[in-house]
Parts: sequence; C-alpha cells; structure tokens
Amino acid sequence: MAQQQPIYSPCVPVQCPIYGGISDGKMIIVQGQVLNHIKRFALDFACSNGDIAFHFNPRFDEGGVVVCNTLQHSCWGTEERKNYMPFQRGMYFEVIVNIKNHCYQVSVNGQHFLEYQHRIPLHTVHSLNISGDISVNCINFTGPSVPNVYPPPPPYGCPSQSMPTMHPPPYGFPSGNITSSFAPPSFSQCGQKPSGPITVLNPSVPFQAAIVGNFRKDHRILIVGSVKPNADRFHVNLKSTQSNNIMMHVNPRFREGAFVRNTQTNGNWGSEERQIAFLPLSPGQPFQMEILNQNHGFKVSVNGSPAFEYRHRIQPKQVNQIEIDGDVILSLVQY
Repeated sequence: MAQQQPIYSPCVPVQCPIYGGISDGKMIIVQGQVLNHIKRFALDFACSNGDIAFHFNPRFDEGGVVVCNTLQHSCWGTEERKNYMPFQRGMYFEVIVNIKNHCYQVSVNGQHFLEYQHRIPLHTVHSLNISGDISVNCINFTGPSVPNVYPPPPPYGCPSQSMPTMHPPPYGFPSGNITSSFAPPSFSQCGQKPSGPITVLNPSVPFQAAIVGNFRKDHRILIVGSVKPNADRFHVNLKSTQSNNIMMHVNPRFREGAFVRNTQTNGNWGSEERQIAFLPLSPGQPFQMEILNQNHGFKVSVNGSPAFEYRHRIQPKQVNQIEIDGDVILSLVQY
C-alpha cells in the first residue's frame, strides 16, 4: 500500500478524496497562486452527505476578510470572520491545514493564521474541495508521525504538464518560526524509536535533524518549501555523523542553471554529477522534492516528476542525519 500521493496542477474547481478520512495530526498542504482578478476562493472539507465541516473562504470582494463556517443539513451556521487578509492578488501562497482533535489549525505562508473549532465530527469528512479565483500547483496529504497508507488517487482535473507559468512574487514567504507540535521527539530521552516518518512543520534554515533507525530501501524523504526570489543556491545533505561522510549532496545552483550531486568521503569531494534535462526549480517558486532510497541509488523527484537518479558511492545504511541550508524557505520536512 502506498502513501496518498500529491496532486499536481489540477484544474479549479477540484474535488480531492482524502483516503482514510481525517484525524488528529493529518495535514493538508495547498500551494498555488492567487489570480489577479480574484473575488474569493474556498477550501471546503466536505462530507459524503453534502455537509461541509469546514469552509475556509477568503473574500476580496468584501474588503479583505476570511470567513469560516459549517454547512449542516443544507443550512449555514454562524460565520466566524477574521478581518485580515493574508493573501494578495497575483501572489503565491501556501495553506497548511493541521487537523487537531478540537479544531482545524490553519497557517498561511508559514505563519499561524486561525483555528476553527469542530462543529461536525472529524470522521465524516471524506474530501477536500477547492473552488474560486486561484490556480493550484500542488495538494499534499501528510501527517506528523505516522504515514497514511492508502491507495494513490486517480488523475484529476487537467492533464499534468508542467507547473503553471507564474511571475515570482516581489517578496519571499515569511520565514519566522511557529511554535508547533510537529518538532520530532527526543528519542534518546524517551527511549523509543519513531513508529513512522517524522514531520517537522515550518522549520528554520539551516535545518538539521537525526534520522533514527536504519536507513533502509524505500526510505522516503519529503521536502516542501519555496525557493527564495533572489536565490543563488541551496543544498540537501544526507550524511553520517559517525564518519562525517556525506552520502548524497544535492545542490541546485540557479545562477549556473545546474543541479549538482556529489559525495564527500573523508573530507574529500568526489566527481560532480550535473547531467539533467532542465533545472526543475526556480527562484520565487514553491516546490516539493522527494528522495527515495533504492537498492542501487537515490531516486529524486521534483514536483511529481523524476529529476535524476544518483548511484550509491557509500552504503546508505550509514545515513543518520539530514541537513538543509541555503536560499530556501521550508514549510515541511518529513524523513
């Protein structure tokens, strides 16, 4: 069984089944762009009987407010309004909805925005519906500690071609830290190993974390974030703290138009690998990078498309740390 896969570049409106429903700790990440002519858009957590458990509705046509509500038995409840608009016309955005037992927690562009108390039981929600004046780059489903193990969804909306052509925003996403419950536990203190992947939300850069347990075949690392508008480069290192060797160094270099891969052994870099059809990352744009450990090498995908394979030069079982640094803003790292 595979984790529910991200949905890339769907046409809006779009209905996305949430396999297994929602429960405490589930996160839904929506990346996209606000259209210049926007009036409003909506994210709806819908139930099979037609109810909407959570209606998240930014309204530009009412002076810039965000309305939250619940539709039950065809009747809207009492609106909850926030008189602050975190979205701007023409700008990229990222919304993360974190499901908690008592509420939906919403952050926008890396900043906590609001909480909405449940009015309908969580277990009744079966899909996310998106409508309105936005384009969507990616919809991702994940959780803070235990992966979701449901079948991948069927294709949605428009045929996936490439990421929409967009102009970079004149500012970077906010990079401030949020106090959250997603930081990995200290296993040395509690004497336990994680039962599944660890997810860290909105980590600061540079980011460094221990990968606990054996780095086996099919170990998956997911990195969600945005390249800074004036980026030169950033890198991801998979390394061993015992030997200080770097098993794989992934280094997009935007001024060179290169995607450099390498290994460092005993302090010495090996031969760089640069061959790639095109650089699938761009300054000012959001991205998702997936690293998958296979028998003979790492498979790396960006925005749902294979980018390259990197053959192992050192046994990957030695990997016990991930490092990320450079001109990047991180929204989520799962390892």
